[in-house]
Amino acid sequence: MINIAIQSFLRPALTAVPHCQDYAIFRDTLERIEGLLIDSSLERQAIEMALEDFAQASVKQQHNRAQIAIRALRMEVLRFLLGGISFRGLARALGSSDLLADFCGVRDLEGIKGISKSSLDRYSKMFTEEQLRGLQRTLSEVVGNADLAIEVGLEKPLDMGICLIDSTCLEANIHWPTDWVLLKDVAATLLKAIKLIRGAGLRHRMPQGPEHYARQMNRLCIAMTHSRRRRHSGKERKKILRKMKRLLKTVGGHAQRHRELLSNLGEQTAYSPTEIEGIIARIDRMRGQIPEVIRQAHERIIGERQVANADKILSVHEPDAHVIVRGKAGKEVEFGNTLLVCESREGYLLDWKLYREQAPKYEQMKQSLQRQGSLDVEQALGALSADRGFASRASSAHLQRLGIYDGVAPKDPGAMKERMSEKFFRWLQRRRGGLEGRIGTVKNRYHSGRLRAKGFTNRNLAAGWSVLSHNLWLIAKTLALEAQERQSQAA
Repeated sequence: MINIAIQSFLRPALTAVPHCQDYAIFRDTLERIEGLLIDSSLERQAIEMALEDFAQASVKQQHNRAQIAIRALRMEVLRFLLGGISFRGLARALGSSDLLADFCGVRDLEGIKGISKSSLDRYSKMFTEEQLRGLQRTLSEVVGNADLAIEVGLEKPLDMGICLIDSTCLEANIHWPTDWVLLKDVAATLLKAIKLIRGAGLRHRMPQGPEHYARQMNRLCIAMTHSRRRRHSGKERKKILRKMKRLLKTVGGHAQRHRELLSNLGEQTAYSPTEIEGIIARIDRMRGQIPEVIRQAHERIIGERQVANADKILSVHEPDAHVIVRGKAGKEVEFGNTLLVCESREGYLLDWKLYREQAPKYEQMKQSLQRQGSLDVEQALGALSADRGFASRASSAHLQRLGIYDGVAPKDPGAMKERMSEKFFRWLQRRRGGLEGRIGTVKNRYHSGRLRAKGFTNRNLAAGWSVLSHNLWLIAKTLALEAQERQSQAA
């Protein structure tokens, strides 16, 4: 394996920022996380994963690939430590901060080497979900064993014998799924694709340009919005929807003809084969949804019939988003995917899973226990606590077979009152309340409330990176507290 390390002695000293405690704490945290990435062998593992398909490459290519792997690891960790900012925002931050550029290894004696947002986007997709879970597993095994924990600076390993489990909704970055707005989304996407094709010099006959159809659709949307205030709003909405349906079908026909033109004469344009494939795929994806979005809007507005949640289209761009009934004050439902989070008693996130399809809570718990069972740590899992949504006869029997203490809150109030007489169960239920705050931290601190990533695969990776970043931050915080305690004892 190529031995790569960012040589700190080649980096100039950081700009002094006196009398700013927040900067000092943040700088200390980044330095400790940098040490963790090296001492826990996460960087070495990232290099090995990046070089799996580069066995036949030259030494120089392997060396460059290894450097990119280190940058990808550090930049993704940093991006979520900064709140899951956009790639453009991270590119600006790296170019304007010696500290951040120093952490990511893009600063040397000549200055800061700029990293574009496109490069950051490619770095975020460098590792798969399985590889990301491998990094998380390595970190858990390092901090969960005494001999390895000492190597990263911990005085004692983290306690992983208690698992607190809960699930939440990780919202997708979509607007409110109004039925007739979906028609406008499909039309707007198709018109943008037509504009790209016509801009490249390939033009099929159209009575009006793409801008004309976009204005027509916008006028119909405005009319639909204001139709509620009229006397016969129901008839008016049906009339407007019929016009939107005809317009969308017209746009779909123009898009199909331009798509065939691009497919046949694409080599005459300045677009690369990859760009041509992307435009064609965009048109095919949107045209394939035209019948469904029309049917859904027809059922709701003209037919005045409800559509089951399982059959609803929430977004033409995020087909994997689901309606998740939360029942919370001010937020009855949310739109996204179910995120399972498992926490130790010290706040370390033991496991995570973002579900593409909705799964019963018993299955979520069962799969999580199976993943945690493969961890090679000193203290095996001995107790599990969760809310009453995870309670069932099957879950209790499964925990009993595994020899794990059942701290799940029963659904029956009488059984709950009886179990609250157990001291350990009562402590688990009180401690479980802190998991709500941990989930809020993951969602609001690392994702700013909702994910920016597009597509389920990218949202899934973003959830994994946020968990890894949180655990590194937690260990760095633990190291800082232990250092303060040693200083106070010495004083």
